[in-house]
Amino acid sequence: MRKEYDLEGGRPNPYAKRLGVSGRKKVVARFLESERLVKLDEEIAEAFPSNEAVNDALRLVLKLRDIAPRPPRKTTPQSARGRRKPSQSR
Repeated sequence: MRKEYDLEGGRPNPYAKRLGVSGRKKVVARFLESERLVKLDEEIAEAFPSNEAVNDALRLVLKLRDIAPRPPRKTTPQSARGRRKPSQSR
């Protein structure tokens, strides 16, 4: 939930039981996507104790991506339509 929501004095949702487990999963997935949150695997989460550690590591990855040499681009052959045929008059 967003931080600005105040839930004091709230009451349970009467329609929550209708959703069921699969419905709740869909709602949670939609929320996580809208907030741009990602779920880390357990071994990754253990390696990074805080949000700041994760962000620092990802910034480093982005920097390395920018300075790493890129593989050469594959050249595609010209299409037969755009290529000139050699002249036969000599």
